[in-house]
This record gives sequence, structure tokens and C-alpha cells, in this order.
Amino acid sequence: MYNFSEIHKQIDLTEILSNRNISEKSSHLEQINFIHQGVDIKNAERLRIELGWDIRAFSSAIRTSKSSYVRYKKELKPLNTTLSENAFEIAKVCSFCLNYFENIERFNIWLNTSSLQFDSKKPLTFIDTIAGRELIKNTVNRLKYGYNA
Repeated sequence: MYNFSEIHKQIDLTEILSNRNISEKSSHLEQINFIHQGVDIKNAERLRIELGWDIRAFSSAIRTSKSSYVRYKKELKPLNTTLSENAFEIAKVCSFCLNYFENIERFNIWLNTSSLQFDSKKPLTFIDTIAGRELIKNTVNRLKYGYNA
């Protein structure tokens, strides 16, 4: 797991997902090519473990069933394009959030706490959609600049 020090280092979970082949600073074409190749299930597992999420939470976040995700693991198959894109986007939004919360534990507490900004639901319940990830990112950005979330 990443440890944050006084000198705060920008975290990029896309590097974990891509085995350091790409980052958030990579070109859009590099990111698209990576997604089309399919995320290696081992790297998806590294991301899941780094986030501290169980298989059910992670598979739900990338919009697949737990049994399908377990099958990917068992067969060592790369994720399909849709699941790869979802995993990539989750890595990006979680990186953004971690740079505010500074550690996985604080981020996960916030992600699993009901909030008025999320219609009194947990932010984690919205991470499986593009609009939900934008809502999470925008809410964290408001927290960053002093607005209540």
C-alpha cells in the first residue's frame, strides 16, 4: 500500500492497473490502446487489493458480477473492453480522491458513509457509472476547496 509522508506524493492508481505501462499523464491514444488490449486480471487484483475493496465491491464497481470476476481470475483472462474501461476510470477517480484524503482508510470511510450530496446514500453506490464517478470527483473537489459535502 502507498504511504503518504509530509512531502505528499501524487498517487496514480492507473500505474498499478497497467503495471506501470501508462499513467494519467499518458496520451488519450495510449490510454485507449491500453483499454482495448484489456486489463490483465492480475493488475485488476492489485488495484482491488490496494483499494482495500472486497471482490463483491470491486466487481460491482466495474459493473460485472462477482462470479464473472472470479471466473476471470480463475482463467487468468484479461478483462473485456468495457470492464477494462470501468476499472481504468475507477483508478483515475480513486487517485484523484486519494490525493485529497491522503490514505486509503480515510477515503474508504468517506466512500462508505451516507451523504446528503448523494441523496443520503453512500458515494460507493455511485462509482459504477460515469455520472456517479463525476459526482464523486466533483464532491471531493468541493471538499478540497472548503465546501461541505
